[in-house]
Amino acid sequence: MRWVDRPLGVLEVLGYIVVKFTSHNLSSLSQDQQPIVTVFCAVWHQQKNKLDLLRSHWENLKSQTLNVHPCYIFDNGDTAPDWLDAPWHSFDEPLSIYEAWSAGTALSTTPYVMNLNMDDRLARDAVGLLAGTALETNSALVCGEWEICFDTKDMAEPFDLTDIDYTHFKPTWPPVLDENLRLGSGTGERGTFGPATLWNVHTIGKWYPSYFKNGEVIRSMGDGFFWSVLKGNNLKLTRVPKVIGKYLSDPDSQGEFRPHQDAELLKAHGLSERSMSSRILSGDVSCANEVDMTLFTKAPSSPTSVLAQMQGTAA
Repeated sequence: MRWVDRPLGVLEVLGYIVVKFTSHNLSSLSQDQQPIVTVFCAVWHQQKNKLDLLRSHWENLKSQTLNVHPCYIFDNGDTAPDWLDAPWHSFDEPLSIYEAWSAGTALSTTPYVMNLNMDDRLARDAVGLLAGTALETNSALVCGEWEICFDTKDMAEPFDLTDIDYTHFKPTWPPVLDENLRLGSGTGERGTFGPATLWNVHTIGKWYPSYFKNGEVIRSMGDGFFWSVLKGNNLKLTRVPKVIGKYLSDPDSQGEFRPHQDAELLKAHGLSERSMSSRILSGDVSCANEVDMTLFTKAPSSPTSVLAQMQGTAA
């Protein structure tokens, strides 16, 4: 929920903005022995300290004890630096955060996907814990607890999963500077599921809310809408009361603290079933370079085959 600085437009009335994208470094996606989780990240073209954050983010993903497929989404024609040896996609128009996350969902090839913001960091065992919990509990979505940080220097060093005993919760929002403050997502104290969650594409499908039915772009509450849809369909959402990551609180730069009309637009129009994900998979938003799109349109592996793969990895 880091950025949305694009004009609102009634896209379904005016016709959806014509968007194209290019895909890069995809060779690892066709390997027989794939990771079971894709972790995608929106790389906003106006992000402060973008390259430093990107490098740190990529190192954080590479440090995971369970191998993951990275997926970086660039917008406004922005491109990756030469040193990013991970799959990435560049869209030629500005994207909202939820359009970018929806694109990441569409451009995944694994049965589980997870979002991770540019300025948040995961414990080394975090993805393994969430994926294992999803399999063991047959959950559609799994989340954990987060330590709230107020300075990027507190996020730099690798760290491991920890119990929540050393943390405490305060409901104030935005958070007020304090030590050992937890977000309350893994415990349920705040009611949200946190800045990053892992979900089962096999159960949910390749969809993430991007627009309201009148065509307006969702600006700030897309993750909440997503969770509400899952709960409304009686899917299982599981909280893990372990500190799985560090969440950077910076109200001056984060989209969740900016003015928006999402609640009013939801009440007036409702969510559109059409999303950036469906636009990509239907070819409405097309890839401009030569890429085999069947990589992304074929169904992901079933949880049964995933479990066998995880057991093989652990052996």
